[in-house]
Amino acid sequence: MKILIGTPIHQIKDYAIEKWLKNVSDLILEYPADLLLMDNSPGLSYVEKVKEYCKKYAIKKYQIEHFEINTKQLTSSEARSLRVEISQEMIRRKTLKEGYDGWFSWECDQIIPTNTLSEMVRLMKAENYMMVVANSWARTDPSHLNANMGVTLISKEGLEKAWFLPERDGKISQDLADSYNADETMFKKRILKSGGNFVEIYGVIKPIYHLNK
Repeated sequence: MKILIGTPIHQIKDYAIEKWLKNVSDLILEYPADLLLMDNSPGLSYVEKVKEYCKKYAIKKYQIEHFEINTKQLTSSEARSLRVEISQEMIRRKTLKEGYDGWFSWECDQIIPTNTLSEMVRLMKAENYMMVVANSWARTDPSHLNANMGVTLISKEGLEKAWFLPERDGKISQDLADSYNADETMFKKRILKSGGNFVEIYGVIKPIYHLNK
């Protein structure tokens, strides 16, 4: 499968980005994939910093796109959620437009084994799943499971059946009313409603380290 690794990034996660990009560079040696980073930091300075990280770890097949939204009428939680959802929808569309077989949605603060992508591709093909979600323990409370799609492989068919934000007036909606507002089960529900399928796996991909500093 031709895979696009894609994730939103923001300067507030800089504590994790360099470690994560080192992890990316190791993983793509085992399963080659392209990388798309969707930066939603204020200004363009963080884009330049991330380019230096990519250069340091010899990541060559990557793109960084940047956007900003008006957040004056939003709470900090609403603004964060909307930025993430816009990023996810942009990555979904890019994956389809550029002919990839799937999107590996991998949050930029999670460190995973280098065989993760190859293993998830194997699982997807074995049972013809449209989405494989690798769950881990919650960062804030290790006694609870984190099922928020932080490490998820979504096939082309799944991306065609479900979306994160709809289109309004010819562009991706930035209306909070269209947002799932941190309820990532909405995408899973859309997959199922469309007649698709997915699997959530526990303890198969390990260890997964969720960085917080």
